[in-house]
Amino acid sequence: MIKFSRPVSILCYDDPPADFAPAPPVQMPPTDPPASPAKPTADGGGERKFTQEDVNKFMAEEKRKQQEKYVQLEGSYQDLLKNQNLTKEDRDSLQAKLADVQAAQRTKDQQIEFDRRQAEEKYETELKAASERGNLWESKYKSEKKSRALLDAASIADAFNPTHIVALLAPDTELKDIEGELVPMVNFPDIDEKTGASIRTLRTPADAVKRMQELPKIHGCLFKSNVVSGVGSGQATVSNTGDVDYASMSAEDYRKNREAIKRRLS
Repeated sequence: MIKFSRPVSILCYDDPPADFAPAPPVQMPPTDPPASPAKPTADGGGERKFTQEDVNKFMAEEKRKQQEKYVQLEGSYQDLLKNQNLTKEDRDSLQAKLADVQAAQRTKDQQIEFDRRQAEEKYETELKAASERGNLWESKYKSEKKSRALLDAASIADAFNPTHIVALLAPDTELKDIEGELVPMVNFPDIDEKTGASIRTLRTPADAVKRMQELPKIHGCLFKSNVVSGVGSGQATVSNTGDVDYASMSAEDYRKNREAIKRRLS
């Protein structure tokens, strides 16, 4: 038995009142919300669907905007590159960025054509540089071969100054292909012994120097064997007329009158 220390009132209804209405049942939301109704189009139809033509227009517009960006960037880089105060590092960086922008504007076929031209220009540049180097070293080789042959011949002939012989004969010396070998040959300004007329004879450097020794009135002062010490020193003069005894001409006199001697031989 339960005992209450205080009185308790309990209400009890046998039947609910006439105006009592039970609460409506709670409805849980569906797991997937229902699709929103299609928005009507301008002509009152259902949801609009994009056609391929619409997609193409969107893509063309985006491409146009992107192209404008690249054109603006390219112009900006080119303007910056006109600055003469740029350091090498800054200039190289700008040129690299400009090349990237220009490459981004090319189509696949244009890029292929660009790469082909670049490779062709590189090949032509390298070929030209190699050809120039080859010509340079060929010229040096030929010049050295001619000078060496003339210098050796002049030294053997006991010339006062072998380089003078080289200076006189080098302009008339060429390399001739003889049996597959380049041989120095001198188109020597000679004199016909019978008539005394000026002629040209083709000789080796050794023969040309030897022939110079045989013409003492013209080249005698160039060789020690044709000059007597103390004779005619400082007295010989050369003119365009008359004969001069070159055998008595000193090396110093020859150096002073070398141009006149060359004019007489021409």
